[in-house]
Amino acid sequence: MSSDTTFKAYAELAKQRRGLQQGSFRGYERAQRPPEDTELTHVGPGTPCGEYFRRFWIPVVMTQELTDVPKRIRILGEDLVAYRDKTGHFGLLHLHCSHRNASLEFGVIEDRGLRCCYHGWLYDHDGTILEMPAQSMEGKSDLCHGAYPVQEYHGLLFAYMGPHEEQPDFPRYDTTQLPDVELVPYSIDYPCNWLQICENTMDPWHTVFLHARVTDIHFGDTWGIAPVTKFHEMDHKVYATLTYRVENMIWVRSQETLSPSFSQVGAWWETGREEKYFKRASITKWTIPHDDDHCMIISWRSFGDGIDPEGHGKREECHKNSVDFPGQTGVEPYEYRQRHPNDYEAQVSQGHINAHAAENLGSTDRGVAMLRHKLRRGIRLVQEGKPLPRSERVGDEWLTHCQDTVLPIPPHPEDDEKLLEEVTDAVMKIVFSGDQYAGDERASYIESELKKINQDPRFK
Repeated sequence: MSSDTTFKAYAELAKQRRGLQQGSFRGYERAQRPPEDTELTHVGPGTPCGEYFRRFWIPVVMTQELTDVPKRIRILGEDLVAYRDKTGHFGLLHLHCSHRNASLEFGVIEDRGLRCCYHGWLYDHDGTILEMPAQSMEGKSDLCHGAYPVQEYHGLLFAYMGPHEEQPDFPRYDTTQLPDVELVPYSIDYPCNWLQICENTMDPWHTVFLHARVTDIHFGDTWGIAPVTKFHEMDHKVYATLTYRVENMIWVRSQETLSPSFSQVGAWWETGREEKYFKRASITKWTIPHDDDHCMIISWRSFGDGIDPEGHGKREECHKNSVDFPGQTGVEPYEYRQRHPNDYEAQVSQGHINAHAAENLGSTDRGVAMLRHKLRRGIRLVQEGKPLPRSERVGDEWLTHCQDTVLPIPPHPEDDEKLLEEVTDAVMKIVFSGDQYAGDERASYIESELKKINQDPRFK
């Protein structure tokens, strides 16, 4: 099923629910909510989407949360315990002891491994049982405990929870290797399904209304300008372009969601008023399910030249259930949130698990439909035992294409929207053509090529 077919299917479902007669107090006919789309929303062991997630490295906890006691976490419907032993090795084990099922959250961290408090069984980070005090080893030589491979990267602990023989390479994305950017970890918990949080990146029109026009201006007055939007679906990701006319400037933003739930967006306080080229992500985030109706965003905030042009960011506010921009955690008083709704209210209020069949998708929702289609395609590839598409790479650098470019190009006297579309296409063609390079060479090539657009006679 193509993304266009998926989009039309959602529209048809909405049409059927509306019925032929509009208005006239149709509450009774619409009182029963349709069921959720379990293929996309359920994530436990053995579920289609759960098996899909388990084919990727995903972040599961910030390393700053791992202290001198174990950390109980819930990921993809599994109860786990994360820890760092006294020699600095990280571990991620099944929560319940293999002896008598006591919880290892009450275990003791040792020089090597984690010891159960109940009868002293000692577990290494790979699940090897190092000690079983007072027990005979007869018949237990091949006994091991459930464990997952982990890797620490820039303050986040990543885990691979899938079949050992299908373990992919660990992804080191380009935006995590920039020399002039500081990555600060944070995470936020949400009492709802993962997908309605993840979809926000592919819904760029919410920024126009939620963040600028309806109640408050959250990030910048130019966010209320109606952008020219385009959506693109690739094998391993979907991305959107948002292009704004800001006085005599054209601001081209691209944002993306990669498999399984990795998203990047541009600068939060960008206004599009100052010339710049290929400035990268301000947020690099994963939406990770705890279970079917709880999830978290676990992320890095990026601080660096051009990402926060007016210096609004506050590094010290990025930590557990807190980030340096408002409206993301639901901690404000309820009445205040009613008067000043933000991302948290819009996404969580869709319900514990959003029922897609009750939606009425429009043309601006094409990115959401594409994302669901891409997810469904990947889920079914796993079910069929076929390999999943992976991100582009140059050496050890995994390439992404989130960026902000602001060009000094004045309005076209007759058809400015067409001009914006043509400039967007030119910008993204250059951004993707840089995939032949990596690191500083890639950034320098893209920036130099983007500057040539200003002199292109087509855009005069």
